[in-house]
Amino acid sequence: MLEYKQFDHQAMAEIRPLLDLQEYRSCDYTVGGIYMWREFFRQAYAVKDGMLISSADYLDNGVCFGVPVGSGDLKAALEAVKADCAERKRPLRFCCVTEEGLAQLTETLGQPSKTIEYRDWADYLYPYENFLGYHGKKLVTPRNHCNRFMRDYPQYVYRAMDASMIGEAKRFLQENAPSFDKAAPLAKEEFIRAVEVLDHFELFGFSGGLLSVDGKTIGLSVGETIGDTLFVHIEKALTEFSGAYPMLAMLFAKQNASEKLLYINREDDSGDEGLRRSKTEYRPCCLIKKYVVCYE
Repeated sequence: MLEYKQFDHQAMAEIRPLLDLQEYRSCDYTVGGIYMWREFFRQAYAVKDGMLISSADYLDNGVCFGVPVGSGDLKAALEAVKADCAERKRPLRFCCVTEEGLAQLTETLGQPSKTIEYRDWADYLYPYENFLGYHGKKLVTPRNHCNRFMRDYPQYVYRAMDASMIGEAKRFLQENAPSFDKAAPLAKEEFIRAVEVLDHFELFGFSGGLLSVDGKTIGLSVGETIGDTLFVHIEKALTEFSGAYPMLAMLFAKQNASEKLLYINREDDSGDEGLRRSKTEYRPCCLIKKYVVCYE
């Protein structure tokens, strides 16, 4: 049997080199994406022959597995998962599977008995340049919001985060918790973990930024880079400052810009209609579809 361990902050640092090798551009294969949802989905992991094998209690599908990632043999890792499921008398199911992952599973394990797409969990992927000024007719809405923000708050300040600013970032979240409160359990979990993850900001190799007006912090962004993609894990701003969200998104992108970065992943909308409209305004180049794949 595979020996599974719980994800904690030390484990995340250990498996980061394996996650850095993933090419799915999916937030489910990032340090932030795993750590922030490890409790909600009861995630665990095993490392076998250079491959990260992760499991989750995923929605109404029971125990499912991520497609193994790392420097080892994908086929051998999938056969290990298959054998482990047989020994434990579990159905063989995979979750958060991208289209590339689905092709890999089909090539290795054959045609699945069932494939279910979950639209609410699709990641929004954008060309990086979209956020470097919102140029062009298609991005007129966020550009106008930023122009209004700069007109109304010309004294704004944006600072790249370092360890000395973690306390300020946590206070911003905690003191403004009512502003970010939503009824959905997923939203409540996301807020709790957003505060928690800041304790490991440096260990996880994250980048972040704080937006302020007249010395008052009004926005926070935190993310990480894997390959050619910047993943935005936390983005919170006070909506009474009109245009704060698109301004924060633009400044965070500019902070992290480099020649190697081609895309920004702003994660899913969890079925929230307001988030869906907002994410669409930034004009994604594609949605990273995700599937539950069953072999039963």
